[in-house]
Amino acid sequence: MTTWFHTTILATCAAATIAVGFASAAVYTDRDIPAAKKTDRLVTAPATPDARTITVVDSQQGMSVITRVPVSDAN
Repeated sequence: MTTWFHTTILATCAAATIAVGFASAAVYTDRDIPAAKKTDRLVTAPATPDARTITVVDSQQGMSVITRVPVSDAN
C-alpha cells in the first residue's frame, strides 16, 4: 500500500512538471499579433486625439496597477 501511495504522488508530480513545461513553452510560440515573447499580456487601445487621459501607475512590490484617468479642461 505504501509503494502504491508514493508512486501515485511521484506520478502526479511528474505530470504537473510536464504540464508546466508545456505551458511555459507555449508562451514562446508566435501568436496572431506581433508582440515580444514572454511579455505582459496587457491589451492596449490606440490613443485618439479626442480622449484626453493621463496614465497613473501605482507600483508596489510584486504588483503594478495601471489606471487611465480623464483630464478635465479646467486647471
